[in-house]
Amino acid sequence: MINIIKASIFKLFRDKTFQITMIIGGGMVVMMSLLYYAIDNLSGNYALLVSTAPGSNFTLTVPINLIVFTVGEFTYGTIRNKVIAGISKTKIYLGLFITGLLFTFILVTAYVSLMVAVGSIVGGFDPSKIGGGQFIGLYIVYTICTFVFVTALSVFFASLIRAIGGSTPIVIVLLVMLSLIPLFTFLAQFATKSISAVNHWSMWINPLYMNGFYSNNIVSLFAQSDSKIDAFKQSTDMILAGILTPLLWSAVLVVSGLLIFNKRDIK
Repeated sequence: MINIIKASIFKLFRDKTFQITMIIGGGMVVMMSLLYYAIDNLSGNYALLVSTAPGSNFTLTVPINLIVFTVGEFTYGTIRNKVIAGISKTKIYLGLFITGLLFTFILVTAYVSLMVAVGSIVGGFDPSKIGGGQFIGLYIVYTICTFVFVTALSVFFASLIRAIGGSTPIVIVLLVMLSLIPLFTFLAQFATKSISAVNHWSMWINPLYMNGFYSNNIVSLFAQSDSKIDAFKQSTDMILAGILTPLLWSAVLVVSGLLIFNKRDIK
């Protein structure tokens, strides 16, 4: 297993797509920073929230590149050669998932860190404006769990369909829809004046709900309402849902992917 992961990581860092994506990430930092500066809304705390949205901006390149990399392992016969060499399919699939996690967190960490750094230099970083240090810590945990799910989803469909054109639209549409549902829910509440911090049943079903709620800048809409709800106050069930829901869905996808991958032929 360790050798599989080492080989995948070595191949990943030599991959042109990965290198180009890192360059694009740097360009996106400049472009998004200029945009937020233009609307006088650039700060480190704001950048932390908006840069972690799993269904928009640079973060959408993460699942796309995961799919390209995973499908490429099938297309170029890498998976087939590993099976012929006697490596179990379980180890191969887990290797793909673990490599995908490393790939994801390298890209996301680099992008978010640059966004927060630029935002902090220009507009400062005031933790109190987004709930203080405790909320920031929880939000980072939510984000980590969210991108574990993004990785599991991308690897699952890439290994299931084994075609970039077939798997990419499915993954992207799912991520965009799941991340926007909190916004639609809040707008409906906003229109009916029945505002609540989260929709409690949705956060236990939607793996991107907690991250999507804050990264879509919904909290700014609270300022436009007469609601007395503290958008950053985290109840126990919100914390559990923000952590457990994406991780449980990730486990379902990984186990399902393993079962399907072990039963299918490698062509």
